[in-house]
Amino acid sequence: MTLDLARQDLDDRVGPCDMAILCPWVLEGEASSDWVTAMASRLKQLGVGSVLYFSSMWVYGEPLTGTLTESNTPRPTNFYGASHLANELALTDSGPTLDLDVCILRMSNLIGSDPLHRHRSKISFAHEMAAMAINDQRIMLRSYPSTPRDLLARSRLHHDIDALVERSSNPGRVEILNAGGDRTTTVGAFARRIAKVATEYHGQIVSIEHPEDPSDQMTFVLDSQKLRSIAGPCPNDLDREISMVFNDVRSTTSDHP
Repeated sequence: MTLDLARQDLDDRVGPCDMAILCPWVLEGEASSDWVTAMASRLKQLGVGSVLYFSSMWVYGEPLTGTLTESNTPRPTNFYGASHLANELALTDSGPTLDLDVCILRMSNLIGSDPLHRHRSKISFAHEMAAMAINDQRIMLRSYPSTPRDLLARSRLHHDIDALVERSSNPGRVEILNAGGDRTTTVGAFARRIAKVATEYHGQIVSIEHPEDPSDQMTFVLDSQKLRSIAGPCPNDLDREISMVFNDVRSTTSDHP
């Protein structure tokens, strides 16, 4: 559903709700934080009391090193991270003024089924790897295989969102939470997991091609304990999510019904 914030009948189309979840698709050259301020104000007029914004851990910049907590100073090094940070700052400024309860999730790489997969012009790297493994029996990595990644299972994200939606609203609160998996893995290790599942599916060996690793690759840990203390424990079941990613890819490939 596309909503025009200027429509006078918007309240009839949206209906009463306590929380709005904002998950922007950031495209280079098209991002502006002005829409966030305008939307927050309009949502308040509609009676919304809380806003949950899907941000990204890439506001911390690259390369990511050490343990990253919510107290780390954001230093984005690319357009994507900078755009999300600008949106965060707009909500941080406007939220208390409007008496909104604002929660910002700095998410790691989300792994799981995508109901809109067949309609996307840009797909997740997990879906991209699965498609290569099924169709080409080969995965070509653009990143070094030792590149660190924190992977968040979609089922865990849903668990965490449920907890955030159900908790009591606190007007004027602005809270930033890291949302990640249990541990840091690498692009190469994840590609091997994808290749293994593909081989189990079609019985053919899947090769993995990649640039040569540098000798000074650093790693990081995305500390999500603050969110865990709110939402409670939940397994980060990547195997289940990978299976669902394969279902998405197979559903769009005519040779694999």
